[in-house]
Amino acid sequence: MRLPALLLITTLAVPTAHEHFSPAQHLPPERSGDSVIVSTAWLASHLHDPNVVVLQVNMAMMHDAPFSAGHIPGARELPYDVIAIDKDGLASQMPSVDSLRAAFEAVGVSDRSRVVVYYSGDAPSAARAVMALDYLGHDRVSFLDGGLPKWRTEGRPLETAATAITRGTLHVRPREIVIATAPWIESRIGKPGIALIDTRSDGEYLGTAGRHGMPSEGHLAGARQLQWQQLFQGDSGSAHGEPLKSRTELAKLYADRMHPGDTVVTYCWVGYRASTTYLAARAIGLPVKLYDGSYQEWLREKLPVNAGATP
Repeated sequence: MRLPALLLITTLAVPTAHEHFSPAQHLPPERSGDSVIVSTAWLASHLHDPNVVVLQVNMAMMHDAPFSAGHIPGARELPYDVIAIDKDGLASQMPSVDSLRAAFEAVGVSDRSRVVVYYSGDAPSAARAVMALDYLGHDRVSFLDGGLPKWRTEGRPLETAATAITRGTLHVRPREIVIATAPWIESRIGKPGIALIDTRSDGEYLGTAGRHGMPSEGHLAGARQLQWQQLFQGDSGSAHGEPLKSRTELAKLYADRMHPGDTVVTYCWVGYRASTTYLAARAIGLPVKLYDGSYQEWLREKLPVNAGATP
């Protein structure tokens, strides 16, 4: 999932959808305990809160740092493959509600839990956990800005021993509305009210290059590109603990790709990278959905695709 440095700083010229946009008003303070994004300082001061459950999301295929090599004190390990599975011939799909509930209960999440998720390698894995809890209807969840890399850089404490876990009890209220389907998107292409955000690399968006041997013919008709790395300071991604851009900067990125009142729909190839653009949109108060089938399903179903830089 890591891209060459050149791609991390390359941005296509994106047509501006409108000139003026403001995120939802009266949002909680940035990087605070009431925000979708929390800072390392906030977490450090709440590590001993009995209601705070800290989860490190690890992906074996991404060579994330082993949990046993050092994690935030009290954290529990959440394998990525329990929140994204292969299903119906598609990779990285949302598991069943029962499977998701069991996975989060197993790491101690209950109805009253204040869940903070973080990554050890790249941000999308933890963003996917936020999205999964959104889907279950558990709205007390936040993403740790900078993840484990930032925590380490700041010299904060680590531990290697596994945390004793008491299984949680989670009463879910599934919110299927946060997931977009191919028919839902296809019926709205070219109509007002939807802003498609393509989270893939330049070559994938243009249709000039594929990914891991899978060719791309372009992007969903009407989609505008916003690579997930652009959400972080320096447009450099998250591998070294770079924090997300400010709310004002994030709002501008989305404003250039939507009209006021649009529902943002993010996608990538399998729904991994797009979890991060979902997270950022949610953090600034935008209505947002993740197209979980993403480009892999769209291409399989032979739905409308545009090549080149024009949406």
